[in-house]
Amino acid sequence: MNEEAKAHDPRNLIGDALIMEGLTVEENRSIFFDWAFGLKEPEAAPASASALLAVYRTDETADHPMIRLLEQAANGAAKKRGRTNRRREAAKRWD
Repeated sequence: MNEEAKAHDPRNLIGDALIMEGLTVEENRSIFFDWAFGLKEPEAAPASASALLAVYRTDETADHPMIRLLEQAANGAAKKRGRTNRRREAAKRWD
C-alpha cells in the first residue's frame, strides 16, 4: 500500500476488498460503509474516495463493485428525493 492510499485508508479496508476473491456486492458495500464511518472527517469522504480511485482504479479493477462505490462517493451524496423534498424545493422557488 502506498502512502496516498494509507492516508485515506489507514486500515486498508478498500485495498483488501479489491484483492479478495468472491465478495458479493453487499459485502463490498458493508466494507465501504465500515471505511466511511471510520473516517476521522466524514465530510472529507468524497475527497478521500477520489484519492483512493486515483490509486486503485486500473483496467483490472474497473468493473469491481468497490470501485463503483468509490465513484459514487466521489460524486457526493445523492440528492434526496421524495414527497417532502419536492415540497421543500417548491417552497424555495416561491421565496
